[in-house]
Amino acid sequence: MESHEVPNTPKQTSTRTKRRVRVVVGVGLAGVICWWLGFGSYLTQRFQYAGKSETFSGSSDSLQQTVIVPTLDTPCPPGKNVIWCSSFQLAWNEIKDKVIGAPLEVVGAEEVAARLNTAKQSSSDLEPGSFYAAGGRIKDGVINQIKKDMAAKFPSHVLPDFKDFDGGLLAYSFLTACVSFKHPFRQVGEGLTFGGPGSTRTSVEAFGFSEVDEGSYEKIREQVGVLYARLSDKPNRWEFSEFALDLGRHSQPYEVVIALVEPKGSLAQTLEYVRLQIPESRRCGDSNGAQALGTNDVLKVPEMFWRIDHRFSELIGRNLANVGMPIVEAMQTTVFRLDRCGATLESEARLLVKSSPKRFVFDRPFLVYMQKRGVEHPFFVMWVDNVELLTRK
Repeated sequence: MESHEVPNTPKQTSTRTKRRVRVVVGVGLAGVICWWLGFGSYLTQRFQYAGKSETFSGSSDSLQQTVIVPTLDTPCPPGKNVIWCSSFQLAWNEIKDKVIGAPLEVVGAEEVAARLNTAKQSSSDLEPGSFYAAGGRIKDGVINQIKKDMAAKFPSHVLPDFKDFDGGLLAYSFLTACVSFKHPFRQVGEGLTFGGPGSTRTSVEAFGFSEVDEGSYEKIREQVGVLYARLSDKPNRWEFSEFALDLGRHSQPYEVVIALVEPKGSLAQTLEYVRLQIPESRRCGDSNGAQALGTNDVLKVPEMFWRIDHRFSELIGRNLANVGMPIVEAMQTTVFRLDRCGATLESEARLLVKSSPKRFVFDRPFLVYMQKRGVEHPFFVMWVDNVELLTRK
């Protein structure tokens, strides 16, 4: 007997199709939920970070334990944060190299000027797309040139107000750099307590991974490069006395290196010390100079986020002998952020040299005399010592 397959009715086909759709939608929703629990959590944390405000934002005059230095080789006071950024050096170089064409001679600030004149830092240390620097005479239109160039190169950056810059020489610089960690670090829930020798230890936010994270976060650990690590000479204790890490060893073109060492006399000396230890460690075959962190290693790095406006008062009001005019503005603004996602830096500087209004106010005892022009002797002289003969208001 010949068999015949009973065809599906339109109603049966529709029911089966709906069932398949429900299964697909159910699986899809489950996938979305799993994704959101993972990546969505990351996005939430990232948005929270983006919304964080600076720990400090304002003038350096308000800081008691932090100093801003104009050059890397400026002597560092003990027990202070010390900050240097090359943006002011870039502005100084514009006046020195492109406007004056000679080292700047600042009367009364010869030592600071000499350091700025001989500093090796320049725009060649930065990627062309990361900075802008220009200088010139205001009467020749340097302000309009700065506005035009910055609008084209960094359109989102708000320039300072140049409205009172009505004459003289002006230099302006801006730089920006960002190192984004490919794999954001974990937020250390307990944070860490930070403090130097003899100071009070304070609890601060930190990122990295703790003892409880042993064996986890392999990709995060792999991105950290141990540049060098020196064992302590304390007996019966296996710990490092100093070390240096590259927090994102695959980042390009910039890197972020942090080093726990004893400070030297200047930032330049401390930096040089760290840099000398890195090749020395590798040359000696130091096994502690491994390229990545181990599965049970602990990393805790303090967070920071600040904006500082600083005027180099050691230069302001000093006469620039090259042109016979005083420096009336030497300003630097720096914003720096270091957290679990990376490091960002923005800094701008401006240097203004111009003739400032001179004040001739006889508000204390003075001499007045009259004489015929071209002769030696006067015919009237008076020393005004008090208000007895002055016209009262």
